[in-house]
Amino acid sequence: MVKGKRKPIEEIKAMIAPYSRVMIVGCGGCVSIGLVGGLPEVKQLWSDLKNATKTGDAKREIDGFVVERQCNATFLADLDNKITDFDCLLSMACGAGVQYLAERFPGIPCFP
Repeated sequence: MVKGKRKPIEEIKAMIAPYSRVMIVGCGGCVSIGLVGGLPEVKQLWSDLKNATKTGDAKREIDGFVVERQCNATFLADLDNKITDFDCLLSMACGAGVQYLAERFPGIPCFP
């Protein structure tokens, strides 16, 4: 069984601090069933990050997308045209999904 737990918002904020364009990548597989990485959770993290990173003139673009399964390279092709303008990826998948995401896009930092 795959289990997941979202990191505290302060830890996530620290990881993405150097980046101005962040893509949250959810997974419609196991973590979605466990209610930690599907579309509702991506939307919640997006909202939490928008609120937690509001600072004066700092502009941060945050977007989200859910692939059917991050642990299957075939489904990651859905991201090829969506992440070209982003500085980093925040994966809401299991460890295998994060690894596949990082391998597919080696030029973009990927955080779990």
